[in-house]
Amino acid sequence: KTKRLFFLAGAAGCTMAAAIWLLPGTSAYFTDHENVWNRMVFGHNTSTIDEEFPTPTPVPPGKSVVKRVKIRNEGSVACYIRAALIFSEPIEAIEGLDTENWVKGEDDYYYYKKPVSEGESTTELFTGIRVAKEMEQKELEVSVYEESVQIQKGNMVFHGYREAWDAYERGGQT
Repeated sequence: KTKRLFFLAGAAGCTMAAAIWLLPGTSAYFTDHENVWNRMVFGHNTSTIDEEFPTPTPVPPGKSVVKRVKIRNEGSVACYIRAALIFSEPIEAIEGLDTENWVKGEDDYYYYKKPVSEGESTTELFTGIRVAKEMEQKELEVSVYEESVQIQKGNMVFHGYREAWDAYERGGQT
């Protein structure tokens, strides 16, 4: 009986030792591991004013001055664009205003109706200005201010310039 007990205890010990020794190999046989590193680059919208403005000296009262203004998308995503015009003196008229592709909003911004793809430009917002016949100052300053907003937020694509700018005005909330 004692021999049998020692034999069974030895056999159980050998079995446990073999299981412990083989367990990592057996475990590796039934598992697999792999690492994948993902790098994401986020799109950005950057737009710039592209203009032709041969500075006339002196400003000719009552005459037209060439000023051609486009906005270029320099970013990596398509965007909607808007622009504001600021004059230091009243002017007689904005000439060549593109009312087919641009629309003036209630907030006095001119909104480009179509999305502008990366590397592309809008049509010319206008082609010149007619200076008032009577001016208080010797110089007329014309400022163009522009902004752009991406046509997409996450997986939501804006289906028009108004929808995109409304979301922007609400702080990005859709």
